[in-house]
Amino acid sequence: MVRYLTALLLMRASAPALAHAPDLDVPFAAPSNYTAHAQLFQERVTHVGKTPVWQIEFQGMNIVVVEGSDGLIVLDTGMNRDVATAALAKIRAQISTKPIKAIIYTHHHPDHVNGAAVFVPPADVANGKVPIFAAANFLKELSDEGIATLPIVATRAAYMYGFSLAGKEAEDFHVGCCGGLNTPGKNESAYIPPTQFVDVDGARDIEIAGVKLHLFHSGGEAASHIAAWLPDYQVLISGDEVQGPTFPNLHSMRGTKMRDANRWIEALRRMERYNAAWMVPMHGPVVEGAAQIKALLTRYEDVIQYTHDQTIRLINKGITQNELPDALGPLPEWLRSEPYTTEYYGAAADAARSYYVGYISWFSGDATDLAPTPRVERARREVALMGGRAPVLAAAERAFTQGDAQWAAELATLLIAIAHQDMEARRLKAAAFRKLGYATYNSNRRGFYLMGALELEGKLQQAGLTARYMNPDNIRKMPVALMLEQIRYKVDPKRAGAADRAVTLVVDGEGEPWLLELRNSTLKFHRGQAGVAPIVKLGRSALGDLVSGSQSVEALVKAGALSGEGSRVLHQIFNALDLTGTPINLVIR
Repeated sequence: MVRYLTALLLMRASAPALAHAPDLDVPFAAPSNYTAHAQLFQERVTHVGKTPVWQIEFQGMNIVVVEGSDGLIVLDTGMNRDVATAALAKIRAQISTKPIKAIIYTHHHPDHVNGAAVFVPPADVANGKVPIFAAANFLKELSDEGIATLPIVATRAAYMYGFSLAGKEAEDFHVGCCGGLNTPGKNESAYIPPTQFVDVDGARDIEIAGVKLHLFHSGGEAASHIAAWLPDYQVLISGDEVQGPTFPNLHSMRGTKMRDANRWIEALRRMERYNAAWMVPMHGPVVEGAAQIKALLTRYEDVIQYTHDQTIRLINKGITQNELPDALGPLPEWLRSEPYTTEYYGAAADAARSYYVGYISWFSGDATDLAPTPRVERARREVALMGGRAPVLAAAERAFTQGDAQWAAELATLLIAIAHQDMEARRLKAAAFRKLGYATYNSNRRGFYLMGALELEGKLQQAGLTARYMNPDNIRKMPVALMLEQIRYKVDPKRAGAADRAVTLVVDGEGEPWLLELRNSTLKFHRGQAGVAPIVKLGRSALGDLVSGSQSVEALVKAGALSGEGSRVLHQIFNALDLTGTPINLVIR
């Protein structure tokens, strides 16, 4: 409040309101280093020295191929069926026509797993002919990040990756870790669940088509991350533990659990000890030479530890979450190394705020934070203290004209909170966002600024916005326990109330039945005994349709796929769930 009382005094003492509206036409711009950085991401196939390893860089995603005596091993499979199909064509034309003997997922993020069925028939995976390797916590992490919180994460990802940008803004936009992740596409999933696992904090030695691989859990950039070491060729396949080339994304603004910096540091130390001759990341180019690789891994380790440890030091001095970015400041000169520690993707300030919440919670310690005035009411009171809408808008316009786009956006935000259709305030904030967005070389921030501007101008098409990140078909492929896990978060207490309902699910191929119970607006499930509650029999596909919201119990009953008392109870349970997809505004609220 002190901040806005100060603003009130400054506004009253400042020059009168502008006689006319400011020019809100912001000429397009992009920092030269941001434009140059985009050139590091090329569409190419690289043979890694004289080893049997190949790296395919394609549309912001890398796929790695290892050629064995009688077959191929594919590490990661791309964002969708279209990407995987194009990559497979390159493999067949430039690398080998040998059959694919195994797939390895380095981690659970969608740009690494959604193309598998293009490379191998799902039936060959199901019958054990072609194994798919992943970390033991892969499915849980996929469920937590890719299913449980998918609606909000998919929306935020669309902003972060600039999915709706057009014209010059789209042409000059690239994702700082990866290049062209914002390229359009149908995003049809070809994901196949993994069948073989590497223990968390463990390792596994395998030999496929005569090639020895040492798979080890690393758990830094993603909790499910594994990397691969080929001892006979001195090749390290680092996955996303080295992002490339950019400052690491220690916290993803699209929305993730706090990333474990200490695991990430330990993973890099382990990689250093291999003394690799070649390092093959899953984004960015191959790195050659033991000395260069060691120097890069050491610098990456140090910049992560510096950001993490200095944040903890400042937290222990009483610095709060919102104060951390200024207190931490820019990286010191001795840690700067273009491009691997330049903040094209991750940002130290964003990571610091994530660590604050992850280690000691959202609470600053000031009890004023415990029951704050609701956001809209606070905005009304602050605007009233400043003299009403007209002087606030005039002050925002002056700030914009004088080059303070951040203050202009903050003042306009107050007016938009009070009246969502205040188009003068919205257009002003959009122009401020463009100034801020055009000035930054951090792609995450650039994406949120420019997509936010489109939302403010009413140019954002919500329908289909999240389609490239959301793959309902992946839900149908989850184990039954994880299917049921994700609908826990869909219970609407206004519909469910204190109801107590239970049904026994007998799912094809599951052996023991599942008991699904709705009680006091909480959904529970566990292995159950037939006869404890009414029984309903259904296939995995039908359960997947229900859980994803693409089909209703009522429709399945009408189609003859469900019947009996169990169907009636199942209908009551699913009627208490909120399975509708609601467009989410991130800025106009």
